Amino acid sequence: MAQRVALPGLKWARALRRQLRHLRRWFLWRERFLWLRAELQALPQEQALFPVRCYSFGERALFLQHLASEQAQRLARLWEALPQSWVFAASDTDTPVAYYCFVTVGTVWIDEFGIRRHFDAGEAYVHTCYTIPSHRGRGFHRQTLQTVCTVLRQRGFRRAYAVVSCLLYTSPSPRDRQ
Repeated sequence: MAQRVALPGLKWARALRRQLRHLRRWFLWRERFLWLRAELQALPQEQALFPVRCYSFGERALFLQHLASEQAQRLARLWEALPQSWVFAASDTDTPVAYYCFVTVGTVWIDEFGIRRHFDAGEAYVHTCYTIPSHRGRGFHRQTLQTVCTVLRQRGFRRAYAVVSCLLYTSPSPRDRQ
């Protein structure tokens, strides 16, 4: 059921699709997006490079106060529409929120596919991930998603879903920037 799409200049997209299919971690390929499904498993504990905190709907004011006004207003509207969400936020020594992502259960509108999707009990949707530009390439996304998977598994979730854009490029690692 996968659509073959030619994306000029993105040879790695096909390789990624093949690898995800081989690992059975992809569910749907549409135009420029991957719909990923992951079975939550126990992950090896890694040394935390920075703290990651989970904010519930009731704690949203604590999270939103660390963001720029326009961004905080946009995310407050999103959270009001999805009160059954949590935000996982990673901080750095000089930045209270260097990275964040939303995790939602229940029914969600998935804009990339133009569909409303209901997530059953034991399933969660990871979305609206963002790293502050000055903190990109430091591993915030990877470590926060590992924390998300660990917390979800501890709370009894079996599966997590995400939509990933094929147009996103990975940030250079710190050693590549030098």
